[in-house]
Amino acid sequence: MASFSRILLESYPINCQGLQRIEFTKENISLTVYFGEVIPCLKDLDPKKVSFDACFHDGFAPLRNKEMWSPEVFHYLSKLSNDKTTYSTFSSSKIVTEGLKQNNFQVQKSKGFGHKRHMTKASWSKKSKKKNDSRKKDVAVIGAGLAGCTLAKKLIDKGHNVTIFEKDAGFNKGPSSFEALVVYPRLSAFNTPYSHFCLHSYLYSTSYYEALKTTHWNKTGVLLLDFDETTHKRFNDLLKARQDEKVFKKVSKDEASNLAGISVPNSGLYFKDAGWLNPKNLIKELLNNSEISFVPQEVKKITETKVYLEDNEYSFDHICLCSSFQSNKLIELKGIRKKRGQITYLSKELDIANLKIPICAEGYISPTSKDILITGSTYSNSFSEKATLEDDLKNIQKLKKITDQKVKVLGSDYGYRSTTPDHLPLVGKLKDIFINISHGSRGTTSAPISAQFICDLIDGSPPIFGKEMIKSLSPERFTE
Repeated sequence: MASFSRILLESYPINCQGLQRIEFTKENISLTVYFGEVIPCLKDLDPKKVSFDACFHDGFAPLRNKEMWSPEVFHYLSKLSNDKTTYSTFSSSKIVTEGLKQNNFQVQKSKGFGHKRHMTKASWSKKSKKKNDSRKKDVAVIGAGLAGCTLAKKLIDKGHNVTIFEKDAGFNKGPSSFEALVVYPRLSAFNTPYSHFCLHSYLYSTSYYEALKTTHWNKTGVLLLDFDETTHKRFNDLLKARQDEKVFKKVSKDEASNLAGISVPNSGLYFKDAGWLNPKNLIKELLNNSEISFVPQEVKKITETKVYLEDNEYSFDHICLCSSFQSNKLIELKGIRKKRGQITYLSKELDIANLKIPICAEGYISPTSKDILITGSTYSNSFSEKATLEDDLKNIQKLKKITDQKVKVLGSDYGYRSTTPDHLPLVGKLKDIFINISHGSRGTTSAPISAQFICDLIDGSPPIFGKEMIKSLSPERFTE
């Protein structure tokens, strides 16, 4: 037992309100933990997707902690039960036994443990079969960016057959071809779906990349500079809301400069578990799996179970769209916006040659796997199909918020992002097609947790998101 306890404690998540998932790969066990007040947590679980096999109710004495034993708690426990569900608690209080009986549980008193004379056991008396389709499925993933490749790996790890379709087999276009992508969250102290998603996707993604044990993930930490009045207020709100320094900590100007390896003009927030990816090499590594079938062709049409190419067709149990803004060619989706972004590559000269970690302000600068640095990024409605001097100058202007050193431009690249009006991705099911797109400039953090959610839906497993987050990410939300 001690060895299992040690593994659990080493992997236990940071206390942040909401659902968190821990994967014990070697033991083939997934643990989902919901941090929060009991009634809102139970209410947020969808009985159509979540069903308890066993419930151990440990809420201290009912007289001391009445909310844990309220009629609402027993009501939601009943809704989340099936005909195999068992219940137990050390309490034998009347409020417990009556709450169970009123919600279709068959109750019995049993001998207690230690100084407890009695305990309560119960089973759910109604007929409601647990739904879980664990059979091996054939799944198509259209698009081999981070969203598609992280989903493919999740599905393979769960035993499914996966075929990926990608027309740009060389990965020479878009953000997936950049020399580096920074992994850090856009946090807010406000209680919104966007702020919850940003935090939990960041916590999940950094653990996910660490578990891959890949050389293409660099856990260097990321520094966010306090560079203007709006940012200063947001940072102060964050520091008041979370003071344990487990997610981020405030650093002085001198501390920030020491962490960064270069002199910076402001104090900031330091995220120790953040870092940067080499996306192209990571994608190729994820695809280098004999269990994944890779088809380097453009998909022309899809139905619920078929993928059509120019001269061929394939049949599947499920189809997943991970093809960014191009998904609209295959299925009608509302809310997608196409935004152009250009990055600029810099020579490692002068003060910036010593840069150790990514620094973010109005723009960002980051190390790469090569002997160059990357800075960016623009965000525009332009559809220019070549890198422009104008956008390079915009990137250099943003860089002045980080350093006033002269820089030498070596080159640039551009790509297109798929975004939405509320900045949340489209993740879920639409017309029996699974959708995982519009991650915008946050795909490095949002792709892994979104892949886990889609995998949960395909498996029929309890999802990593509650009802409110599922609704906030729904691909149908802009049609309502």
